[in-house]
Order: sequence, then structure tokens, then C-alpha cells
Amino acid sequence: METIKLWARNGETVRRAIELGELVHLDTASEELTDEFLLFAIQSGLRSKWAGAFPDPRCDPEISMEVILASHLAARFAGLYSMRKSGYVLRSASVLGALGYSIEVLEPEQGLSLRGTSDDKLISGDVLRKLLVKLENHVDLNDPLRLPPFEPSLSVKVRKRASRRAVKGAIDTAEAEARAQRVGAKVVDWYNDHVGPSLLQYARVGTGRRIHIVDTTHVAVPLETGTYECSGVVRNDDGSRSRGYKLATLRTLLDHAGLITQVGLCPIQVHDLPLCRLFFETAPVLRKGDLLLEDRGFVDGKTVTFLKQQRHVDVIVPLKAKMLSYTEAVQLAELQDAWQPHPSRDHQQIAFVQGVEHLWEECEVPLNACVIRYWSRKKNALDHIVLVTTDQRLNGPWIVRHYEERPEIEQDYEQMKSGGWQLEKLSSTRYSEIVFYIATVVLSYSLYHLFANTQAGVSPQKSGAESPCPRGLSRGRKAGIMARNTRNVYPLEPAALCSKTLTCTASQMHRHTNSSGGCSTCWKT
Repeated sequence: METIKLWARNGETVRRAIELGELVHLDTASEELTDEFLLFAIQSGLRSKWAGAFPDPRCDPEISMEVILASHLAARFAGLYSMRKSGYVLRSASVLGALGYSIEVLEPEQGLSLRGTSDDKLISGDVLRKLLVKLENHVDLNDPLRLPPFEPSLSVKVRKRASRRAVKGAIDTAEAEARAQRVGAKVVDWYNDHVGPSLLQYARVGTGRRIHIVDTTHVAVPLETGTYECSGVVRNDDGSRSRGYKLATLRTLLDHAGLITQVGLCPIQVHDLPLCRLFFETAPVLRKGDLLLEDRGFVDGKTVTFLKQQRHVDVIVPLKAKMLSYTEAVQLAELQDAWQPHPSRDHQQIAFVQGVEHLWEECEVPLNACVIRYWSRKKNALDHIVLVTTDQRLNGPWIVRHYEERPEIEQDYEQMKSGGWQLEKLSSTRYSEIVFYIATVVLSYSLYHLFANTQAGVSPQKSGAESPCPRGLSRGRKAGIMARNTRNVYPLEPAALCSKTLTCTASQMHRHTNSSGGCSTCWKT
């Protein structure tokens, strides 16, 4: 059977074949700008580490985990949220070659699997689903499962519609969710134990202090759809209700970017602190001397004490206005009257206060505070923000400077939801698939920022910079020609040709090799 092969590195031979009319058919081979991220992961060895550490229950599979992971990362970069469409994305000759496969466009009903695929795609979209189903069948329901404590989900009216599995046959919902939770925990552990640390190791942050930011966000699904496994329902501040999951992330700052090195996922009604405490206790990326920036929702004296005494990690967290330590810090700042200008904001002042932990019964470690004084338009009076830290070496200005990095994690969530990463576009109601999808979204997002923070990135981005395109990653094509021919023809140099080859003569294409400008007939990169 004939195949369509890519010709590379010998443009003169192909140009001569075009002029002599020896080619039966011409087509284009496209290269996406986002393929650079995949090539970076492959060539750096990160992808092989991630695939090798994944809890794959299969023995000697036809479709390796390296190909499955590469196809889903490519789908995330392409803005595709459907798990079944991941097999269509791997079209790059350079990526396929880096994966170790023959560079050719496959006929329908062919593919990497011996049984083939139903249409023109590399692998079937069901490969991952079957892998996760097999993993669910292999888990032991008697194994303990580390879950944060949470209240029962609120009851809401749902559509009377069964899941796809229930339509095919009767299932034990409780057992199915128990198995899915254990598979989801394995995927989360895979990310936290292998993916996050490997990203940080490649970034070569050094042996000095690392700064981490922790926060959570909601991953919402339709409220009336009750078939989303392990989802929960919570009442919002405005009285409305939302269904979905809560995603917790730990962001580790780099020079010009940030990496999400730890993740956690649970029903949406779980409180932030119990969820994040799970990876506070075991996160391998937290090391002695690091600094953790927390939101006001994480104010907990026992957790602050644990991080300082057990993990030797310092914390900066704002106090709540109803706390006695807050009142004590504000009164001491007013009494000392040693206000300084805010390091970055006009019309605000700061004051450094020492020893405010004695009024916080749960906190058993020394605390210093930085009180920020500003004019509140809402209250039409002076108001205060109190930041406390367990690091006794930091002064007031440095406490403020460090904490001003915290909003970057909120920008991460905004980009992953409203940008091209499609965090909330869940195409499956199966919990194991949902966890894998969210993990690949977070991984592809971190991979992009790691690429931008290294010399491989063409233009390094500042921390919290926007995605290449607000509504999806920008894409640029590099031209290549594939030809169907019964004779052996030597490879062709893709960069030497136009993407619309049939609109340019051979002489025009010949001039492209020596021209740095664009083609007046077609578009050339």
C-alpha cells in the first residue's frame, strides 16, 4: 500500500521532480508553533520521565504512555478539550520523529495500533479511557484513601439522565466512585511526586530560598447534571449554588515565570485548608528555608506551627480583622508611630511590629507583623491590613514585597479558565478522566512557562504573563511538501518551500530559499 511520506533536507531534488512532472500528488505538512513546547519536553527528557512514572497497568502495550501523554499535551496546547479528539493532534513530522515513529501521513483505518483506527488519526481517543478503566479495575478498595474532611454536598434538583455507563448496564455507583477516587489519587500523586519536582529540577532554581504561592479555585460544571462523579454542590456568597470540584495548586516562582508544582482536587464544598494541608505535609518541593505565601482563607495557627516546626518553611499570611492578633498589631503600630512609605504604592504607609503571636492561642511560633495603613473609600476612613510572618529576618518592606507576588496565582487560574487552556471544559463525567484532563491542563500550562523561562524560549515572559493568545495559543506554520510517488525520491527541506505550493512556480519556490522576505503569491515562513 502506498503511503504519503515526508521529504526533508533535499529541496533541489524535489524542485527538479516538480519541474519534470514526476510527482503524482502534492500536499502540505504543517508545523505548529506549539510543537516547540512538545519538542522541548521530548528533547529535555521530561516527557520520558513523566511517562515512565505514570501508573500504567498495561503490560507491553501497543500505544506507549509516551505517545498518549504527548497526544494529550498537544491537544491542550491546541485548545482541544475533547478526550476523543486527542488522536488527531499529532501531525507534526518533527514531533513524530522525536517520538521515534516513521514520519508519514496515515491512511484512514491505520494508526499506531495493529487494529487501526476508524478514521484518519494517529491513535484512538478511547486508548486513555480503556487505560483508566483498567486501572480502576486494578485498584484495591481496601487500601486507605487520604481525603480531606468535608461536609455533605447540598441537594439540588438534577436532570433525570443516566450516565453513559449506566445506560450500557447497571452499575454500583458507590463502588464506581470509590474506584475512581483511588485512580484520581494515583494521578494526583503522579503529578506531585514526579511531574512537579522534575519541572522544578529542570528549571535549576538553585539551592537558595524558593518562594511558593498556594491557592484554590473552583472548576464548575452544570449544576443540574448530577452524573459528574465525585462532584459536590456548594452555596455561593450571593445565595446561588454551584456544582463542581475544587482545584488546589502550589505555584513555585522562577526568575521570569512560575511553575505549578503541586495539585490537589476534591469536591467543591471542601474547605481550602484541609485540601492544601495534604500536600503541605508531603510536598517534596517544600524544603527547609522556603517561603510560602498564603491567602487569608488559610489562616490557621496549627498549620503555621506545623510548617515552621516540622517542615521548616516560613509563612506570610494576612490576619482576619476579627482576630486578637490583628487588633494587637494595629494598636502597637499606632502606639509606636514609626510609619514608613509603602515600597510600591503611593498614599499608603507601613509599620513593622514584633511579637504578635501571644494572642493567637493555636500559633506556637514567633510572629512578626507588617501593618499597612490606607484610606478605605468604602468605609470613608483609615483601614489596615496586617501581614504576619514566621521569618524573623524579614523587615516590613520585604514582607510587603514578597506578598505582592501572591496575585500571580490568581492570574494562572484566569488564564487556564478564560484563555486557550479550557480548564473548565470537561468532556467526560468520569472522575478518573476528569483528574487526568485537569492534570494535563496544569502540566501543559507549566511546560509553557518553563519553556519561556529557559534559553529555549524565544522571548521569555514575565511572571504572570498572558498566554500567547488570550483565546488560544498562537500558531504559525512552517511549510513542507509530502508527495505520493511509486519511486524513491530523496527528502525535501520544508523551510525552503511555500505552504501553498500549487500557487507558486518552481522558479518562485527556488527564490524562496535565498529570500528572507515573504512570498507575494503565498504565505511562506
